[in-house]
Amino acid sequence: MSRLPRAAAAAVCALLAGGCVQQRLYAWGDYDAAMYRYARDEAEKPAFQDALLRVIETNETAGKRMPPGIYAEYGYQLLEQNRVEDAVSFFDKEKRTWAESTAFMDTMIAYARGGRQLKKPTAPQPTEAK
Repeated sequence: MSRLPRAAAAAVCALLAGGCVQQRLYAWGDYDAAMYRYARDEAEKPAFQDALLRVIETNETAGKRMPPGIYAEYGYQLLEQNRVEDAVSFFDKEKRTWAESTAFMDTMIAYARGGRQLKKPTAPQPTEAK
């Protein structure tokens, strides 16, 4: 009979441990791996953009809250392609989803609508010493 109480105790412990499993707050998909590959190799940019779009579609379809910065990141990618109105749409979604991003998203929207293109910074050219 001593086996029954041990089995019951083990079952109770398993149930309690299962209840302690931490749920992820946001569904990021494969964003982190795609971002890492893109950061190391710009040729991975299309795969990174696809990963962003999958995160967006997955969360919107499931009715989940979007992870912070995802709409803005995708909007930035669109802005680099000169798809201004599409970019503005995603900046606006970021602003509506994350109120604390309002000032930054308003700046990005103004920048995009001002006809400016985003360019990667270049290293300053060395000047000759006189």
